[in-house]
Amino acid sequence: MALRSPKQTSEGYGLSDTQWLEMLKIGPDICAFGGVPLILKYMRPRAALALLALCSAIQIRAADLYVSPKGADTNPGTKSRPFASLERARDAARAAKRGVPITIWLRAGDYRRTTAFALTSIDSGTPAAPVVYRAMPGETVRIVGGLPVSKFKRWRGEIVRADLRAQGITNYGEILSRGMGRPNIAALELFFNGQPMTLARWPNIGWAYTDAATKDKAQHQFAYEGERAARWVSAPDAWVHGYWYYDWADHYERILSIDTAHHLIDTAAPNPNYNYRAGQRWQVVNVLEELDQPGEWYLDRAAGMLYFWPPSPLSSGVAEVSLLDKPLVSIEGASYVEFRDLAFELTRTDGIVMQDGSHNRIAHCTIANTGNSGVVIHGGAANTVEDSEIRSTGDGGIVLDGGDRKTLTPAAHLAARNHIHDYGRWSRTYTPAINVFGVGNRVLGNTIDHAPHFGIWVHGNDHLIEGNDIHTVAMETADASAYYIGADTTERGNTVRGNYFHNLGLGDINAVYLDDESSGSFVLGNVIRGAARGAKIGGGNDNIFESNKFVDDDIGIHFDARGMGWQKAYFDGTNPALLNRLKAMPYKQEPWRSRYPQLPGFLDQPPGMPTGNVIHENQCWCRIWVDYRDKLTEKNMDSAGNQVHPEKPAWNPEWVKGMGLDIDTPLLSRRLTQTSPTQAILTIENQGRRTQTGVFEVWLEPGADARILTPPHVPFSLKPGEKTEQTITIEHVGPVHLGAFLQGETFIPPGIKMK
Repeated sequence: MALRSPKQTSEGYGLSDTQWLEMLKIGPDICAFGGVPLILKYMRPRAALALLALCSAIQIRAADLYVSPKGADTNPGTKSRPFASLERARDAARAAKRGVPITIWLRAGDYRRTTAFALTSIDSGTPAAPVVYRAMPGETVRIVGGLPVSKFKRWRGEIVRADLRAQGITNYGEILSRGMGRPNIAALELFFNGQPMTLARWPNIGWAYTDAATKDKAQHQFAYEGERAARWVSAPDAWVHGYWYYDWADHYERILSIDTAHHLIDTAAPNPNYNYRAGQRWQVVNVLEELDQPGEWYLDRAAGMLYFWPPSPLSSGVAEVSLLDKPLVSIEGASYVEFRDLAFELTRTDGIVMQDGSHNRIAHCTIANTGNSGVVIHGGAANTVEDSEIRSTGDGGIVLDGGDRKTLTPAAHLAARNHIHDYGRWSRTYTPAINVFGVGNRVLGNTIDHAPHFGIWVHGNDHLIEGNDIHTVAMETADASAYYIGADTTERGNTVRGNYFHNLGLGDINAVYLDDESSGSFVLGNVIRGAARGAKIGGGNDNIFESNKFVDDDIGIHFDARGMGWQKAYFDGTNPALLNRLKAMPYKQEPWRSRYPQLPGFLDQPPGMPTGNVIHENQCWCRIWVDYRDKLTEKNMDSAGNQVHPEKPAWNPEWVKGMGLDIDTPLLSRRLTQTSPTQAILTIENQGRRTQTGVFEVWLEPGADARILTPPHVPFSLKPGEKTEQTITIEHVGPVHLGAFLQGETFIPPGIKMK
């Protein structure tokens, strides 16, 4: 609209009624542009008052900025003329701050990142005026660190391939050793229809096992059975992944050479933490010659050629690769910033990282398909991840790290009402759904399921783990648990209250594991169902178990004195780690002395003798209530008011009401039990809310002189509460591992050894 000068109007200073009414329609743009002073110069008084009122109202109600993949950064960031980039909106928010809430509305579409979206202290809001990044209601917004791949062409059979270089994709990253204690970032990965695809591997189901010729504690070599490895001799970047010594420690190792004459594989440094031994599980990955089933892929890095066997027609979805090697969002020193209703996907590292700052919030978001963790919080205070879904992560889900241990100052970080599942895609062990460090952080009301190892791992003091539902975890490991803390007697005051632990891994699995002298925990009012062991007290002191229900567990509580036996090195000076951790804390000073009054006398008691443990008012429907080990007896435990029921429990859903989220997650119990030298029974029970169908694939370790005589595919359809059993028959010469894998699951349980 053209403006007339005062000399051009017969109505004095200002616009005509028609003109100023039209001006009010574009008032928001005028306010956003900062053009009010110029406009007022030419407006009549009542028009000026109207525009000033409009702009004032806009500022009072909050500042709203808009972003769209279809926008432009030269726009004013209004709803009708949005910005294109998050950075432009961030910078506008910095300039627009006037002590009012700021909301950056993201319109539908993919915001593809080539670097982290970075916020610092200058991007902070205030308690009364937070800065919020959120999706428009009803619109789907993805913050994405990758690109789609197209132009696939048929290669062999069902396998297609695409030239990534021709599509401008040249940064493939490098496969690095991953697993226990190796937090390396991922290389390029392939995703289809929002799901991670499987790097070409062998065996497709089940595991191979290191041969008996493997030397114990061998550092860089293991022996294998069969002739399959001859196919990998010329593979340019073949890796092996396995549980090489213990079933709670996995590592990826690069193959240096294969001796097909002697059936030996040599691997490059760093090699497994505990070296190699015979009879341990392993698989080979990243070998084109093993791309032989739907969902597998391989990248020829030298040629830039991506090979893929789609699990469904390519036309049915989108293939994408992860490219970003930084977090999708980095919040460093900022406070009162919120991300809401957004999806964060495809990065080779962590999804969102917060460093310091306080009162930041991730709410109603989805974080998926990351190379490392979903959300990582280090330092600061009162940061929150809530009501979100975190899935398909290369490592863990959420890291809450904050608080000062020496002063016992809490951080009050919070993970609440999240659904965290199918995590640990790369590093299978010690990458839990929620990893808690520091002092005074809270994990409340989450549902955690479908993972190879821990659900929650706690370090530090005075944390609260309450009201969570944890099931179908520790499914690929042994000597593991749903909840874990260990190897530090100063990590006290942690409360595990009102949680539901059920359908845990096959075999040597605990619901609550207080490992290696862990002390001073409060385990109260939990329901533990169907576990091999409800709880394990591994030599620690001053742990209190009260008002828990142990339902249909094999053993209620395991209680040992390992510090007086195989772990006496912690107390005789051979291994000073435990006592060094004690000395590092001011445990004889305030506030430690008052908070943990038993700790100052820790060194005065008999070395390694567990004291001060309490079990009161618990109920047990178990084969064994307390399994006393290492010459411990009832005299070593303060036990009172416990009810041990001889009859089989009648399950009561009211026991677990309000624990976790009210959502329907797949919940399928399975057990494989040997009944004779040639037979085993696969028991499948639907413990979920809806009918579940699927197929179990029965497997034998490859290379063994054995075969399956019954059908290797076991289909099932079970209504809630239904159970079925299938007899598996094999013939074999010598011991052999037999297992069952549920199609579509992200973990591969270990087999049982048929003798």
